[in-house]
Amino acid sequence: MSSKQRKALGRGFGALLKSVDDFSSQDSNSSQNNTSGIAELDINEIAFNPKQPRQEIDSSQLENLAQSIRIKGIIHPILVRPSKQRGKEYELVAGERRLRASKLAGYDKITAIIKPIQDEDLLEIALIENIQRDDLNPIEEASAYKNLLEEHSYTQEDLSKRVGKNRSTIANFIRLLSLPKEIQVDLAEKKLTMGHARAILSLESLKEQLELRDKILVENISVRETEDIIRNKKKKINPTEKKKLTLSSQMLLNQDRLRDCFSTKVSIKHKEEKEVGKIVIEYYNKDDFNRLYSLLTKKTLNEY
Repeated sequence: MSSKQRKALGRGFGALLKSVDDFSSQDSNSSQNNTSGIAELDINEIAFNPKQPRQEIDSSQLENLAQSIRIKGIIHPILVRPSKQRGKEYELVAGERRLRASKLAGYDKITAIIKPIQDEDLLEIALIENIQRDDLNPIEEASAYKNLLEEHSYTQEDLSKRVGKNRSTIANFIRLLSLPKEIQVDLAEKKLTMGHARAILSLESLKEQLELRDKILVENISVRETEDIIRNKKKKINPTEKKKLTLSSQMLLNQDRLRDCFSTKVSIKHKEEKEVGKIVIEYYNKDDFNRLYSLLTKKTLNEY
């Protein structure tokens, strides 16, 4: 696949399916060529996407969609590709809920757009669809970003352009995967919000993170209250250490600028009396390290 073709994926399904301009004319040719076009397919001939980023589907929402399909039918075709899986003629690329709901509604056939999608684009397209429909929980989305970074050797900047998300947003999602598994499960089950997770991430100790998580769940604490708890906890640092860690307004501004510059957590430890200290820049995986290394060796802070 050429770079020009691959670049279209980041603009969404309109760009991806641009070649399917006239459904009616392609439908007339679909019986002659089952590798591209639009057709009514046997549902049992479609294998599910093995790279589907969404792990959970709400059964009540699926039943509601099935009822809508019984009344109105399928409004938007699903997207499939010729299958590489044994025993199935096609493989689902996007539209898992529509396919499952159609089965639930008792349908034998479903309208599908057939495209020869490459393996390397399978996860990316499924991710874009779910992001556009706001279907993923935070951990599913974070895992999909991580998999794309690792499988395709993208930088976070590359990925941000392809899926239409800010680089800092992607970095924040990936940071969630450094949380204890118990907290990741809570996020996936919507017991905790992204706001809670970001606050918990500011605690360095896993023990403190889990203790705060328990307190949030038991006492039903809001994000703002969680942030207040963390702020008060940090105020209890002993006076000597607190003095060392106190930053002037200019240093706080510098710290914020560094965070914006590197799209990650940056801490300045500065001793005013000696005018010495250190800058701590955090990274969360190999790709994140390479991104930061590139920024540090190719750019100077004078630009910021």
